[in-house]
Amino acid sequence: MSVEIRPATNDDAALIAMLNADVQALHADALPWRFKQPGPETFTPRQAEDLLARHGHVAFMAHVDEIPAGYVVAQIVRHAETAFHHAHSAIYVHQIGVRPDFQRRGVGRALLDAVKQHGKANGISLLTLDAWAFNAKALAFFRAYGLVDYNVRLWNSIE
Repeated sequence: MSVEIRPATNDDAALIAMLNADVQALHADALPWRFKQPGPETFTPRQAEDLLARHGHVAFMAHVDEIPAGYVVAQIVRHAETAFHHAHSAIYVHQIGVRPDFQRRGVGRALLDAVKQHGKANGISLLTLDAWAFNAKALAFFRAYGLVDYNVRLWNSIE
């Protein structure tokens, strides 16, 4: 099995939108009141193009034996010093998706490695992302990759 990672371009927008459907469905199945099922209006190729064009954003495509297997979209985030915290920078993963048939085969790791390399090339040494608590599989992958919990968000309905 050969995993190829390359920078995404606008020509990949339709492919990114298609690859996103797996992640969208996972979220919609878990939280149907919050997330829409994949369809023609959820993360369209045009929306993918818009995301790729945003300042500081980068995306990578993964192919396994020339078959589209996954993608990642990340952003370089630079925070100025404030009264509460020091100046700091990170590369933040907004989206990552690996087709189910290609999971547990090194594709996700290769995508995150590409993001880390891009961060290093831009003077950044911190990789961040967030994941939904219901997604135990993703959380296990991210922790196995070496990411550690650093912030917890809580919610409850108001009755």
